[in-house]
Parts: sequence; structure tokens; C-alpha cells
Amino acid sequence: MSLPEKPFAVVLKNARKNNNLTQAQLAEILDISLSYVKDLERSRNNPSYEMFERIIRYFNLSADDVIYFVKEPEMHTRKKIEQLLLRCSEKQLRVILATTESLLSMDKND
Repeated sequence: MSLPEKPFAVVLKNARKNNNLTQAQLAEILDISLSYVKDLERSRNNPSYEMFERIIRYFNLSADDVIYFVKEPEMHTRKKIEQLLLRCSEKQLRVILATTESLLSMDKND
């Protein structure tokens, strides 16, 4: 599988930064070398299919968004929240639910 060079590099770098990860941290998480992460982000290397799959699964990205990338990805607030929710524990989700319900009820009272 050959991916367009620029889109994957941009998507990977943006996903890493949106998750507040350094290149070294991402390399450790994916169990790959730091130089490989740097090469991927600089479009010096394309990932294997297996690595592509691991990366999009880790960041909960749509393969279509990566493959059919047209412009700089702008993470919409709703999509970012959806991605972050997938990483929350049940306890964290209950807190988020209660907070959201409280915020919405405040709007009704205004």
C-alpha cells in the first residue's frame, strides 16, 4: 500500500501534537524507533500497512481522512471530543456526563 507522502505526515504530526505527545513518547507507545517517527513526519518514509493501521487505531483516525486528505486537517471541536471520549474510563465519562448535563441545564435557566 502506497500512501501519498504529505497527507500522512501532516496527519500523523497533527494527531501527535493534538494528543500532547512528543515524537519520543509516540515512538515508545508504538514500539518503534524515534528516527522512524521522525522519518514518517518528514515524509521520508511511508508506513507499512500494519504500522498505518496501528497509528490510525491509536489516534482513532479515519483511514478515509488520511487517504483522501485534501487540505490541512482542522480538528472540529465535536470530532476532537469524540476522540478523547474513547480514551476515558467509565468514571471519567460519568463526570463528563454530569458536567455536560449541568452546563445544558444552565442554558435553559438563562
